[in-house]
Amino acid sequence: MGRLFSIENPFWQLINRLLHLILLNLLWFVCSIPIVTMGAATTAVYSVTLKMARNQEGYTTRSFFKAFRENFRQSTVIWLILLVMGAIIGADLMVYLRSSSVSPLGMLLMTAFFAAAVLFIFESVYVFALQAYFDNSVKRTMGNALIMAVRHLPSSIAMTAAGVLLTALGVLVFPPVFLGGQALLAWINSFLLVRIFDRYQQPDSREETGL
Repeated sequence: MGRLFSIENPFWQLINRLLHLILLNLLWFVCSIPIVTMGAATTAVYSVTLKMARNQEGYTTRSFFKAFRENFRQSTVIWLILLVMGAIIGADLMVYLRSSSVSPLGMLLMTAFFAAAVLFIFESVYVFALQAYFDNSVKRTMGNALIMAVRHLPSSIAMTAAGVLLTALGVLVFPPVFLGGQALLAWINSFLLVRIFDRYQQPDSREETGL
């Protein structure tokens, strides 16, 4: 019985981790309400979950707000750039999807915009985690996110699929999944991301090696 209720029991460790993820998701939700701050909130979530993936996390709330403050400016710039890019890609796709005419040029443009949309999604998977993990300019962070997304395509597909599956699970099967929400997805992705990031990290530094 002593082992059953021990904090070393894997079951209770999992429950503890899930409770921290629920708290982390609540912090993300509250800090994302102004919309413009969503980038900084997402970066802060990844700052915590990347440490969780290494079993190096500290106090969840304190770590979240520390990362939120430190990355606010660059994360907000990245977020606004992504919003503009997403709006342009989405608008173009809608125009072509509603177009009744089908021509070789139209099909070529449609293919190009779908490819751009996929790359946009892949970049969005990496960019805030990169901002949380490495010290770089906005331009280099966004460029490296795209390069990593293409270079590590299987991982990019896996992380994108994880987001789709979690959403489907929450909508169709088990709504409490949304209690974990963004934090749960970031935690799952972080196990792949730390392995990828380690390939580009200089020893004892948050600076990236050249890509």
